[in-house]
Formats: sequence, C-alpha cells, structure tokens
Amino acid sequence: MKKSFYSLLAMATVFIFMNSCDMEMVAPERDSTGKSLTADGDILIQPLALPAVGQSKVAYYAFDATPSGQGILPLTTFTDNANVVIVFEGTLWELADTVHYNSGWMNNAYYHSKRQILADIQTLRARGVKVLMNVDDAASWSTATPFTTYNGTAYNATQFASFINTCVTTVGFDGISLDVEHGATANTNYRNLIAALGAYFGPLSSSPNDKMYTAAVYSGGAPGPNFREVSMSQYLNFVMDMAYSTDNFTYWSATLGNSRVMEGYSHQLSPLNTAIANAQWHPTPEKAGIMVFAANVSKSYTDAIFAALSGGGTTPPPAGSDITNYAGTLTAQYQTGSPSGEDYTKVIDNSTGTKYLTSHSAAWLRFQPATAAVVVKYTITSANDVPARDPKNWTLQGSNNGTSWTTLNTQTNQTFATRLLTKTYTFTNTTSYAYYRLNITAVGSGSIMQMSEWELFRN
Repeated sequence: MKKSFYSLLAMATVFIFMNSCDMEMVAPERDSTGKSLTADGDILIQPLALPAVGQSKVAYYAFDATPSGQGILPLTTFTDNANVVIVFEGTLWELADTVHYNSGWMNNAYYHSKRQILADIQTLRARGVKVLMNVDDAASWSTATPFTTYNGTAYNATQFASFINTCVTTVGFDGISLDVEHGATANTNYRNLIAALGAYFGPLSSSPNDKMYTAAVYSGGAPGPNFREVSMSQYLNFVMDMAYSTDNFTYWSATLGNSRVMEGYSHQLSPLNTAIANAQWHPTPEKAGIMVFAANVSKSYTDAIFAALSGGGTTPPPAGSDITNYAGTLTAQYQTGSPSGEDYTKVIDNSTGTKYLTSHSAAWLRFQPATAAVVVKYTITSANDVPARDPKNWTLQGSNNGTSWTTLNTQTNQTFATRLLTKTYTFTNTTSYAYYRLNITAVGSGSIMQMSEWELFRN
C-alpha cells in the first residue's frame, strides 16, 4: 500500500508483550447463548451488517504513519466518521497467535501490547464499525503453496484460506482487505487462492451479509489490473483504487460497475478539496463509497472527507468546527502562476508543510461552504520562509451573493514572529453567510504574498 509514503519503523524494534498476552491460536469458544468468545473469554460482538450502498467509509489505520498536526491516536479515536476500519501493518496471524508470529510492526507511541489492539478492535465493533485486517499478497501466491507456517509446513490455497479464516474468527475481525502489489502474477494458482478466500469472505461466501472481502488495487502494479475482470473481482465486496491523486474510477467501474468501486485518498498526496469533491460526487448507479489510506495521519482531513460523502455536501459542519474541512468551494483572485505545488488550494489542506504563493502583494481568497455558516473565528498560518511575504493588512468579509461584501474583521500591521506560526482572530458575528473572503491588501514588503493555512471556525 505504498509504505514508502510514510517513515517506517525500524524492523529491529522489539515488540513488548504486556499483560501476558501471548496466546496460542485456537478456535473461539462459545458461551451459553452461542456468542463467540475470545481466547481470554471475552464476548465478541455479533456480526455487523454491511454499510449501505454508497456509504462505505473506509479508514486505514497504519501503525507506522507519521501524524500531521496532531499526536498519535489509537484505533478508537483516530476517526469519528468511518464505518469500516482496516488494520494495516503486521500480519493477521501475529494478532491471532502471539507465540509463533511477531513481525514487530504493530507498535507505535500509543500501542505497546497486542492486548491493547485486540481490545480496541472490539470497542470499535461495539460501536457498529466493521474492522478488517489487511492481508498483503505475495509472489508466493502465484505458486502451489502460497504460505508456509512458522514451523515450515507449506499450505496450499485451500489450507491457507482456512488458516486465514481461523485467524479472523480468533481475533474477531469482520473480514479481510487485500493489498495487491507485491510481485504476484494472476496465474491459476493466484486465482485459485482469491476464490478460496471467497468461500469465507465476501458476497459469494457462506456469510455474504456480514463478512467483508475487499482489495486495494493499483492500475500500474500487477496483478491489480486483473481485478478489472469480473471472474476475479466477483468474490469481493468492492475494490479500492490507490492511485490517490488520479481519477481512476471509470478504469475499474467500466467492467465492475459503480457499486463495486471506490477511490482512495491520502493526506500526503491528495488535496482535501479534491477528496471532498470526489466524496460529494454520487454517480448513478451509486459508487461503493470512499477510502482514506493512513487515515490516522490527520483526523480532521479524514473526517471531513467522510462527512462530505454521507452528507452529499449538504450536512452542516458541527458547532465549533473549521468549515474549510467540510464540503465547499475555494477560489482565489490569482488561481494560476504559482510555483508547482504552491497553488491556492494549499491554504486549506491542513498541512503546514505546504503553502500558497502568488507573485502579487495583494490578493483575495474566497471560501463558499456547501451550507451557509456563522463564522466567529479564523486563523492564518505563516509560511516556511521569507517573513516579508507574510500578510500584513487584510479584512475578512462575508457575503450571501458573492458580490456585496460585509467586513467582519480588519487587521493592520500584523507580523508573524516565527515561521509556521498560527495566529487566531476572534470577532462578533451572528449572521450566516454563504461566502467568506480573506482580502489581503498588503504584505510585509515586496511583491510576493504567501501563507501556509487559512481556517474558518463556525459558532
């Protein structure tokens, strides 16, 4: 899943197992009511229904992801809006059998034991969130024995699929998600394994209403393109395109149909406004939903995308929130002429690692939320270099027609003491406006203006 996009933890890191959580992998026991029990005897949540068509909000939790503008969050709080969470990094079998498998990947500043992870998986499920485990394919999947156990026993496709199912049942997952890009070829052996897994998970399994089977695919990496074939993808609930910055929807939907396809986005590669625009787009027939990879990098980025999907662009942002994180349209007085990667969209991408630069000492930015809002506070963040380019004088204005403007706040002789400094401006306002404009009339000196971020907070 393009792990190089994030700083990987050193493989030499020792995974500390706390609270005696080592355990042999065993089939779950049952209580007197027939509910499944974990190896520790805890009751698992009963099977959860699949999300409605068009409303699958898939968030990957990557243990090695580096947060942006926030601390490291656990599975239980890294997103409020996802209804499908995929556990990424490490292996399914090390969660199910902590004695014989330990890759050392499933730890970060928050997680120090697998007992924590197992407990948080069930906390999510208790909230109605389906939790899947990422399963990487491999070159070995194109052989007659795709998997070899810790003690050297080789499994054929049928045995490996059964093993994966046992692991899923032991941990209490709702299914699996394949990461398709690891050197396999879609020969007969590979296809047999995809089908064997389909006997346990997905629309053709014995549990089609609750056991999910998905795949993250990439048009430029084998055997991803082979999942355009119905004979391969028929076992899956949907495929997720991981181009992140390119509209590849029709590449997949042309053969699979809209309801079996969703695009994926990432904080590092996908501007928030682009992802929101895609989330708001509802084709006929409806698409499967939307995916955010390494969604724990930025909670605000992730939740804004999912909110745009479920609201169709009409759900108001919650009280006190930054409305630029939600559905809306950003425009600028100067939309061209900026250096590559420093265009006007960067002011609302929630990353201080980017900026908007224009060769003008005066310029305006305008945000039109999908639903009118009462804004009472805003922030401006200085860029990474050249203090003379910082905004110095400006007005914040509101409008309900995009033509007539009311001044809400005026600032003069402003300075930013450090680079990437966020300054907050609060004012009194009780009027809901359909447009907000930051009209910058002067910079520190010179003829270039730049800034990293602009936020607008509603009442």
